Amino acid sequence: MELICVDKESCRRDGVCIAACPLGLITADADGYPVSGASADCIQCGHCVAICPHGALENALLPMERFTPTPSQRAGFAELAGLMRHRRSVRHFKTQTVPRETLAELLDVARCAPTAKNTQQISYIVLEDPAHTKALGQAIAQWISPAPGMERYAKLAAAGNDFVLRGAPHLVVALADAENAWGLTDAAIALSYLELAAAAHGLGVCWAGLAQVALTKNADIAASIGVPEGRSVCGALMLGVPKLRYALVPPRNDAKVQWL
Repeated sequence: MELICVDKESCRRDGVCIAACPLGLITADADGYPVSGASADCIQCGHCVAICPHGALENALLPMERFTPTPSQRAGFAELAGLMRHRRSVRHFKTQTVPRETLAELLDVARCAPTAKNTQQISYIVLEDPAHTKALGQAIAQWISPAPGMERYAKLAAAGNDFVLRGAPHLVVALADAENAWGLTDAAIALSYLELAAAAHGLGVCWAGLAQVALTKNADIAASIGVPEGRSVCGALMLGVPKLRYALVPPRNDAKVQWL
């Protein structure tokens, strides 16, 4: 199967598709038209199609109807930087739930996060039912509290405090292929996308480190939310509507940079 199909009437032979291919699978023929190598080597990033302003190239592995136009305007730096700087780790949530449509919208943004070699390996388990989320938090608390060095958590648990998921109605768990060395990195980037998208929606998010540890180390807890065999838990976010609103942005250390 030919990897690319070129409309020679539209093609300007400008070489942009050749330059854009990260694996160098596209070269020019004697007349300057792009030709491709083995389709098995293609990582399906879509750069070859997306870079062409004339619509002269199609990739056999990527249906054209799934491509979307690039926005005519970029998000302003000031607005984006403001969102990123004002974002807070939320640990107090209202009891109201977030509609599934909104959760799905956030995940639709997260799926666009870059992954190593464009494997797009990240999948998600979303605890939509607050009762399920609460039960998971309690199970994790019971597992963690007796562990050495966890005395402070034991005291919180004894007082009835949800120190694991902080009363969040939802939990988003990111999974990756167990054998893929880039799972943690890919998941962290995807969940960061989701976190910023949630902040833009006025929602609160906090990284659920205790949940990630428990789901990674306790097979029974992982099985309780249906973590499939061969998949690893690589990150988790508690999510809901913030109960508190912050009026100021706390200071952060200056960036530590070595310029060369």
